[in-house]
Formats: sequence, C-alpha cells, structure tokens
Amino acid sequence: MNTSKQYQDYFTASTQPEIIEISRASYVSILGSGSPGTDAFYAKKKAIAAFAEALYSGSADIDNAIASNIVEIFYWFDEDKVGYVDIGNFYTTVDLALLQYRIAIGIPDFFTDEHIRQVAWQRKDLAFANAFEHFEYTAGKCVQILHSGPFAGELETLPILQEFATANGLKKSGMHQEIHLVSFERGQSQAHLQTILRDPVSEVSFF
Repeated sequence: MNTSKQYQDYFTASTQPEIIEISRASYVSILGSGSPGTDAFYAKKKAIAAFAEALYSGSADIDNAIASNIVEIFYWFDEDKVGYVDIGNFYTTVDLALLQYRIAIGIPDFFTDEHIRQVAWQRKDLAFANAFEHFEYTAGKCVQILHSGPFAGELETLPILQEFATANGLKKSGMHQEIHLVSFERGQSQAHLQTILRDPVSEVSFF
C-alpha cells in the first residue's frame, strides 16, 4: 500500500463477489477479543482513530494523499479450539465470545515500531496508548464483496461470498477482514454504511 494506485485498489470493491490480489500492507493496530458490539470494542475503535491522528501529526514525512483514517478489522477464531470456520457461517456457528480481532488503520510503510512506541510515550493521555502496535500483513489472493447497510445484513452477504469462492475452487485460508469505508459511532444508524468484506483464499486440493 505504498503507491497511490495500490491504495485506491485496496479500498475498492464491487457489489458482486470478485477475486483480488492484495500485497503487503502496514498498519497501526490494537488487539481485542469477544463480540464486536461490546463497550471495549467501540472504545478501542474510537481510540485507534485518535492514535493514528497523533502518529500522522508527529511525522514530517507524511503525505496527506496516502494518509488513512479508515478503520479495518481482522477477525479470527482459534481453530485448535473451535475448528475450521468458513466464510458463509463465520458469525453464526461459534460463540462470539471466542472471537479474536485486531482493529487497524493502514499506515505508510516508513512508519515503524519505534514511531508507534514514541507516540505512545509522548501521548500518555490517549486511551490504550501502550497497547497499540505495528502490524504487517499480506492477504494475497482474496475474495471480496461490498456490503451496504447494517452489519446484521452481513449474515446474508457472506454466504454469497462463500458460494462464489466455492464455485471458483477456493477456500478460506486466513483472517476475515472488514473495511469500514464509512465512519460511524455506536448508536448511529447503520443504513448508510459501506463495508468491504474480504477473505484470503487458497485453491481447494482434491488430493
């Protein structure tokens, strides 16, 4: 995510399922667990926006054209405990108390662990300051779709993405990712939301 074209493609999705290749990306992030609707979840979501703003404002090298305030969330379950959880039933087959997540905001590649630790040390007034960390991830081949409206509607959209993956001989192979293109706070209407639902995939082996 270090060129403008990559940046634009990363935050673009169709209302129809599609296959996309995502290269390595860097993030400032914070870990959490449990249902995404808890007080702790929303507190961390709010805090990361403030932390990213402090990170950007403290750098003389930042290019505003690639600065992001778009919140992304990576979700997964411990498969050793719950087994394999596919795309279409990701939120419906396992107790969400067992859900693990990483709330993230994409950052330019030149930011390092040291930059994040420095902001945490300088801005002790920021919530969860010492819990933020640098994260790099290469999603690779993914299936994705643009979901419009409330998050509850994802229970209907994800099976569509699952069917597409299966029809193309692909299976889920990593963390489920949600990219919140429209900013929102707890209690606000979700009717206007635009969310990219993205899952890394690999080819199904028949041997």
